[in-house]
Amino acid sequence: MQQQIQSEDNISLSENVLNVEKPIIRIDSKFASDSVSDLTQDLKNEKTVEDAFMEKRNLLLSLINGTKTLLTNMRANRKNWPVQYPIKDHNEKETKDRSVDTDSIKKGLEDNIVNFDDDNLEVLRLNLKVENYADSMATAWDNAIIAHLDSKILESTRHLEKLYMRISDTSSKVLITGDLNAGKSTFVNAVLRKSVVPQDQQPCTAGFCEVIDAKNNDGIEEVHAIDDPETYNREDPSTFTRFQLDHLKEVITENAHQYSLFKIYCNDDRTEEESLLNNGVVDISLIDSPGLNIDSLKTTALFAQQEEIDVIVFMVNAENHFTLSGKQFLQNAGKEKGYIFIVINRFDQIEEPERCKRDILSQIEKISPKTYEDSDNLVHFVSAKKTLLEHKKGNHGTKEFDNLEQCLRTFILEKRSKSKLNPAKVYLENVLKDIKYISEYNKQLEMDKIRAIQEKIDGEMPNYYNLKSVKEEVSDDIDKIIDSTSSKVQAYTKDYLSRFVKDLERYSLEVEYNGFIYAWSYANELRNHLYQLAAKRARYCAKYGQKSAAECIEHVKNMIKDVEIDESITAVLDQANVDSIMGDEEFLAPKLNGEVGSNKNIIKAISLEFSDFFDLQDQLEIVKDYLPSFAMLASGIYGYHKLAGQLISVGNRIGIENIAKAAFVALGIAGLGSLTFALSNMKYTIEHKVTQKVRNHLRTIEYVDNNVDRISKNTRRSLRVVLWDFHNQFSKTFESTIKKREEYEHEQRMAEDAKEFFASLSKRSEELKKMVSTIDLENAPKSKSH
Repeated sequence: MQQQIQSEDNISLSENVLNVEKPIIRIDSKFASDSVSDLTQDLKNEKTVEDAFMEKRNLLLSLINGTKTLLTNMRANRKNWPVQYPIKDHNEKETKDRSVDTDSIKKGLEDNIVNFDDDNLEVLRLNLKVENYADSMATAWDNAIIAHLDSKILESTRHLEKLYMRISDTSSKVLITGDLNAGKSTFVNAVLRKSVVPQDQQPCTAGFCEVIDAKNNDGIEEVHAIDDPETYNREDPSTFTRFQLDHLKEVITENAHQYSLFKIYCNDDRTEEESLLNNGVVDISLIDSPGLNIDSLKTTALFAQQEEIDVIVFMVNAENHFTLSGKQFLQNAGKEKGYIFIVINRFDQIEEPERCKRDILSQIEKISPKTYEDSDNLVHFVSAKKTLLEHKKGNHGTKEFDNLEQCLRTFILEKRSKSKLNPAKVYLENVLKDIKYISEYNKQLEMDKIRAIQEKIDGEMPNYYNLKSVKEEVSDDIDKIIDSTSSKVQAYTKDYLSRFVKDLERYSLEVEYNGFIYAWSYANELRNHLYQLAAKRARYCAKYGQKSAAECIEHVKNMIKDVEIDESITAVLDQANVDSIMGDEEFLAPKLNGEVGSNKNIIKAISLEFSDFFDLQDQLEIVKDYLPSFAMLASGIYGYHKLAGQLISVGNRIGIENIAKAAFVALGIAGLGSLTFALSNMKYTIEHKVTQKVRNHLRTIEYVDNNVDRISKNTRRSLRVVLWDFHNQFSKTFESTIKKREEYEHEQRMAEDAKEFFASLSKRSEELKKMVSTIDLENAPKSKSH
């Protein structure tokens, strides 16, 4: 059966894993004498083993795909839900910081988070040194960890792809490795029963040598020197350089720096029962590797190559035991392989073999527990060089080496489920455990975040509703509030000033009258007093407007007293702002200097006249009372001619002079009476005349309407300036609060989605892990040994 190593890119994870070439079952001639029933039973046993292997292999392939999907999803969602890495010290700091902002987070949840750390991780564990960084560096540190974990997840994904290729491949690869001078090449030659791999190659120039049955190269023995193993194709000479097998030592020594792998095709003429390469069941290749730590590049390549290996044979020099590099390699390889063949070489040179065995087995128990549990089959103490020398002499090898070969053959062939599938099973169990662990940790983080956000939302809810109430009752009805206050001021001012103008006479009593000698002064004082009252009343109404505006502002302040907003916003609602806007404007009423208002709007005060001191109509009434005969006489002149003639007749008898004297006396008496009355009634006359004159003047200048209009507008203007300034700043605060709340709710939804994602990831990883654990690789059906 011919099988070539294919590159990662040539293997599709979605291929039909059932279409895999079945191993060829060869029947040796010695079976010809067996009964038909024995042969049939033999074939049934082989078929049972192969069917069981294929069933388990196909299930593992499916589980590898499922696990790869989980890892791919973790990386695909890293922008929305970056996977956090559990570090205990870092978690304690995070929880402490979180508790400052969210004091009511339940302690049990915090304890759960703190109890997460990376000690329980196997595959996805990062080699980190936790430091206490300043806050300015914490974010960079967290991002670096996230990026590192993402790289680790990608690395694990690629490893799964290689595992898929490895167990899809019908061949098995056996890696022989170990420390320097452990006898690796000698061991390979002893297994082959002939010297193929150079034994004295210089460690510093050694490369990887893969020994393959020549039947996989059309039976031609030769060496293919390969620069890039992933592009190697035996059918394409451009992917390798061909050398003769006889010149292998020179080729490796001179070209190891140029090539990373040498494929050595050689024939093994032994029977299938004896040969490991030509076993008739599975194509096997033996890979001889450079010693550990001969240089960093080769050591790194060796660690990387173990992913593609089915069985590891680790060589130990009995005299040196395990080196530090050897222990490190076995610990890393044991995480995936579980079972490792350990060969203690040059055991024949040990003076106290039993003590040496005890010491080495004690070390193996600590390094690879599973290997120690099956040490009878996996740990062997031999001398490869002695065995090879015996083979060259035509003798049988040592009993210990024969036992090693039989155990290795059994492990590779009859226990192929364990040798080929167990590394994949172990790796899947470890990586799925890590996925679940990390998913649970991230789920807890998201639950913590959800609680913290909800507490912030709940904590700000009262203030949010207060802000909303202020918005609805104040901010949205700002014009209504302004109009209401302005209308109230307008109505009050109109009523107050109108009543003042109507009742001016009642205020004249407030001015003292000191007799007719001071009548002029009294009239001036009365006029000025009424004007002063008019100005005072207008000023009072303006103050009332200021007071009403202040009460309106105070009402708004009381409404927002329970609201948490910036002080700069509440500072707008200050009485001083209202006063500064309304100011001490001039009022529409004449002042003592006779003018009021600005230069563009001068209102002159009324001037006093002589008629303001006397009422002529009243004087005429007095004269008529004192001279009734003159009235009668006057009326007779116009209407009573007969009576006039009689009066003239009387006058002739009395005499004209006597009549004139009587008339003068009558007129004098009438004038004196009129003057006396005028002087005695002058205060009333002045009050009546001046108040009426002032009233008419105030009406002429529209004292009431103009002041009502001015004060109401001034009140409206001051409120608009203050309240709209408040409205604008408050609106920004409310919008900011809404935006912040929306951000919280968005973060909470994102956290909910993340929690569900990680919960689903955890659940699915647990399901896959249970399926992996059901694959029994220990108790596989046994076939009859070849």
